[in-house]
Amino acid sequence: MQLVVLAVAGLVLRWSTFGDPNLAADEGFYHAVGLAMHHGALPYVDVWDRKPLGLFLIYWAIAGITPDPLAYQLAAWACAVATAAVIGAIARRWTGPQGALLAGLVYLVWLTPLYGFGGQSPVFYNLPVAAAALLLCQGLPQVARGERSGRVALAMLLAGAAITVKTTVLFEALFFGLAALAAAWRSRRPVAWVALRGLGWLALGLAPTAAIALGYAALGHWPEYWHAMVGANLAKGTDWGGTAIRLILLWRLLLPLILATAGGLMLQGPRGRGFVEGWLIAALFGLAAVPNFYPHYALPLLVVLCLAAAPLLDRGWIGLVAAAAMIALGLRAEPPFRPGQADRSRAAFAALSAAIRAHDGGRPLLVYAGPAQLYGMTGHAFPTPLAFETHLSQQAERNVSHLDTVAELRRVLAARPGAVVLPVQVRNGPAIPETWALVNTYVRQHCRPVARRHVEDWLLADDLVVWGDCHEPTVSGAR
Repeated sequence: MQLVVLAVAGLVLRWSTFGDPNLAADEGFYHAVGLAMHHGALPYVDVWDRKPLGLFLIYWAIAGITPDPLAYQLAAWACAVATAAVIGAIARRWTGPQGALLAGLVYLVWLTPLYGFGGQSPVFYNLPVAAAALLLCQGLPQVARGERSGRVALAMLLAGAAITVKTTVLFEALFFGLAALAAAWRSRRPVAWVALRGLGWLALGLAPTAAIALGYAALGHWPEYWHAMVGANLAKGTDWGGTAIRLILLWRLLLPLILATAGGLMLQGPRGRGFVEGWLIAALFGLAAVPNFYPHYALPLLVVLCLAAAPLLDRGWIGLVAAAAMIALGLRAEPPFRPGQADRSRAAFAALSAAIRAHDGGRPLLVYAGPAQLYGMTGHAFPTPLAFETHLSQQAERNVSHLDTVAELRRVLAARPGAVVLPVQVRNGPAIPETWALVNTYVRQHCRPVARRHVEDWLLADDLVVWGDCHEPTVSGAR
């Protein structure tokens, strides 16, 4: 019954997003990459990003069913509901059904303020992490008695799989491994037995990432893979002023959850509290490891915050009031109900796609600082691995990939794209002045504006101009 309630709540909360091709830049790009992989594109080689391969494999699998964005949005809904149910299942180990259900409901509501309204990567990988935690809670007593536990082994494998979707899961996976090792130590079995169990769990956790790395090495693309996973993350600078401001805003946003977590931990007895506290610390390390502090970076933290609050939410009318307050504050922070927005997005993208197809002259498309999903929607391949909207345009991304950013754009423009999509203003600034100047010079010398549309996603808005007929002389005026 609880699963039915969570499923219906998830549908209501996400209804406005279904079918929207432009929920947010990140997931639009992931979806575009998933589609491109079905046409032979290899991540990090033909299309570049820092995200691990597991994320793109998720979108590849979903795009294999249908290219409609509704498919990944329904998959995200299913993962969100399943994660909420797993949070409730863990909470039931030390609370009643009220606390378990309300913890899951709070998770679903607070996904939206933290930008988890669609297919952001944590919406998918929170499920295997939460499932690993549940399996550990079930299997650690066996290990502490000196028995083998398939549940703990599966937990390590799930945590390892989650690392291939987001590298920062490593901190939670390490905590899970240490918790299992501590239970093995308490068994008083010989040290060799404990060491063998620990090495086996470590191997299971590393196996998914190792398989991907070996695959890229076998294909001869180890340098691109290594740079994307390691070198690029070290090369990108940090705007510490902006980071500090975002951190303050994030903690202000999370304050209701933090207060509920504190209350829940005080009410929780010794059973399970150490595990929850350790998991919370590990999740905080994961948040701090990539100090960007945009709201969606806190989505992994949301799982354990809701779980930790469950004892408070289980306290009769006090729990009901606390849950009502948390739900109301979550709905107020970012209302999930936006009637008509998906229809407006579909209409805008249909108009942009029609203009591109009518005016590209059968030649390549370049989308500069705009939605990457336009490539797949118009049947165009990526003209460059730097297809995400910031990778050619944002100063912070300059030369972060294995490619020289300005030289790469010169190469693309030398191939004379037949249509170019440009925003009136780059929203993720400051822009790279050389690439902005290059692309504007190209369209004004070789193309004409053929369409202009105001495009909104759930966070920001753009005015996009399609420059087409790029083999023709410039003609002023837009249709």
